[in-house]
Order: sequence, then C-alpha cells, then structure tokens
Amino acid sequence: MALANHLEHPIDEVYKPYVPETLEELLDCFPAGSAADDFMWRGQANLYWTPFPTLYRRIRGSGYSDMQINEGLVRHVESRIIEEARANGPLRCGGSVLEFMARMQHYGGATRLLDVTSSSDVALYFASSKYDEVAGIVYSYRVNPDMRVSIGEQPDGREPDWYELTDRCRGGRPLLVKPRSYEPRIVVQHGAFIMTSLDGSLAEPNLFTCQTVDSEVRQIWILPKLKPFVKRYLATRGITEESLFPSGIEEFSKVCSADAPIRL
Repeated sequence: MALANHLEHPIDEVYKPYVPETLEELLDCFPAGSAADDFMWRGQANLYWTPFPTLYRRIRGSGYSDMQINEGLVRHVESRIIEEARANGPLRCGGSVLEFMARMQHYGGATRLLDVTSSSDVALYFASSKYDEVAGIVYSYRVNPDMRVSIGEQPDGREPDWYELTDRCRGGRPLLVKPRSYEPRIVVQHGAFIMTSLDGSLAEPNLFTCQTVDSEVRQIWILPKLKPFVKRYLATRGITEESLFPSGIEEFSKVCSADAPIRL
C-alpha cells in the first residue's frame, strides 16, 4: 500500500493488534523478502510501556503532565542540552547536532529520537528477552520514502541541520533517521530512529502509536507463553545478548582501567 494520499484507514486510527497464539503464527506476522524493506520495528518487553522517546519521558519525570508537554517545551529543553554540549561537551568544536543526538541516544541520553530497527529478529529479541510474566510487543512502522534521511550520506557532504529536520516534521509528521554505521551495536542491531515535532500535546494521538498521513503503525503482541519459544528460535539464528551487545571501546577501557588488576 502506498502511504501518501492513499490511506485505507483514517488518520489517528489505532489498528487492532495481532495476537498470535503460536510461534508459527507469530512469525507469519512479519513480511519476508523485499516486502520487509518497507518496515522498521521496535520491540518492548512490556506491552504496557508507551513507545515515547526518552526526552519526552525525561520531561514527564520532571513533573510535567502529558497535556503540558508540547513542541515548545521540548524545543526549550532540547536547546539547553545543545547549549551545554557546545559549551562543555562533545559539540564544543562544532559538528553535526543530528549525529550528536544519535550518539547521545545510543549511549543512554534522553533525546526526541525513538530507537527502531530494520531487523524483525532484533525487535523480537527486545520484546521477549525479559519480563516473562508480562506480554511483550513489537511495533511495526512504515514511513514514506520522502520522510527519510541518512546521516553522512548527503550528496553535498553536508549534514542536515537539526532545526531544518525538526521543522520538516512539524505537524506530527514522522522522520526516519538512519545513522552512520560508526558503532558496532548500531551495526549488529540494524539501528535507526524515528522522530517528530509534536502537533499539540503529548496527550493527543501521535505517530508512535497511531497512523499519520506519512506513516503507519501496527502492534504485534508477544504473549508470555511464547517468550521462551521466541528466545530459543532467535538463539538458533544467532540472535543473543552477546551478539547484540558486542564490547566496544567503553567496555574495553573499563577492563583496562587504572583500577583493574593486571594478570600476567
């Protein structure tokens, strides 16, 4: 289905979730071959977690209600983060704000970027890896091709300006961001991000759970009884914690720190 101007369902509609009863039914929910190229996925181990970006959750945790969280507040908090990064951190010598945001999100910082993956296996891992007593969930996202950007792959070599991008997705439009493959985890997790500029408040329907003119989202539930079968299935495909979280320079540096004993 072509998304733009050819929607089969109203904007803001929440599709009925898929609730497979067996592993076979679950795997049948995921497209195969070239059809899978249209999709991005997000796996969450708890069905009841709302897939909001970490910056929205950080503002929530600071005492703001969903009705109070709007694009103006998000930009205000975000501008302070960028100012501090330029004065005291990784943006001191210039650089791309977009790549800084992608890196910060990767290392646990709060940004407006929502982590997704192009691998359904990776999404299934995150949906089933823990909380065996609670249903997990995989969100499938389809974003129109003209609302996608790849870091480091611009024809003129210039990184997109952060504020140009946030303006581009005003009105709640989605933007799919594919990062540069600079980190092993991003590579093995087939990582990407979805971002938007809030249209109204966070309490209103938005692209993270509802359909928009430029995107579609569906839910696939992972029942608790299926989680052990999913983990065994993924292990046969080499999808494990060790494969998805390879040791990078941060972990290696800790092993070689001044406090680590040397064993000869």
